[in-house]
Amino acid sequence: MKNIISTLLILFTVSVIAQEIKVKDVKYKFNSGEKFALEVNVHSDDIKDVMKAFKKETEKDAGTILQKKGELFLDNTIIKAISEDKIDVFAVVKKSKDGTSKLIACFEINNEYIMPKSKAYNKTEKLMEKLAKEISIIVIEKELKKEKKNLASLKEKIESKKEKNINLDEDIKKREKNIEDNKKNLKNLSSELKDVKKDINNGKGKLEKLAKQKEKLDKKFEKSTKQISKDEGAIKDNYKKIEKNKKEIETLEKKQADQEKVVSKVKNKLTAVK
Repeated sequence: MKNIISTLLILFTVSVIAQEIKVKDVKYKFNSGEKFALEVNVHSDDIKDVMKAFKKETEKDAGTILQKKGELFLDNTIIKAISEDKIDVFAVVKKSKDGTSKLIACFEINNEYIMPKSKAYNKTEKLMEKLAKEISIIVIEKELKKEKKNLASLKEKIESKKEKNINLDEDIKKREKNIEDNKKNLKNLSSELKDVKKDINNGKGKLEKLAKQKEKLDKKFEKSTKQISKDEGAIKDNYKKIEKNKKEIETLEKKQADQEKVVSKVKNKLTAVK
């Protein structure tokens, strides 16, 4: 048991570490050639998200931002978080096997890479971390909202099925009472019919009146008999529906448990990013 807990703790820790925002130096082959770049894990593989994030950091009317062949190119732009000088930026997003993505960006001032020995390196590193966090938080919060909605939907379905079973159970009790009352009614009607038939056979009273009385009792008897049959059929159907709903509730509850884990996982991912 201790080994299992330890293994789960290690897996959780590894997962959280993988989700943390970390910047590292890399060499990457952009469309324009291999360049020194900074790489950071980010929870989005959409270059449009990266473009929006970069636009927020650049000065208006300073340089241009182009998207071509899956890459982003910022030409002669000004990013005050890094420098007052004009900067060229080459950026790309690559999806990783673990489901996250890598934001890779090369920064150049006066045709010189911003590298670890450069004055602007620390600021550039912080900017990359900030961009990754901003992009990731927006994406993960959307994901969390979606997964919470899915969880709420499952809960609603379960409650709906349970409510249906309560209503079906109440209907069964109502129909069982009706059957009981109709069986008593049949007993009374049988007794009355017996007396009427006896009177007819013995010639007591007017035959026409007795015949009408018997016809009326026969109709009541038939109506009660049909109602009993109808209620018994409905009860049988209700029990089938209840069993079906119970099985569906069981399936939905398993899905709910799985979805709660998904929501918890996304929450942990958001916490790790923040």
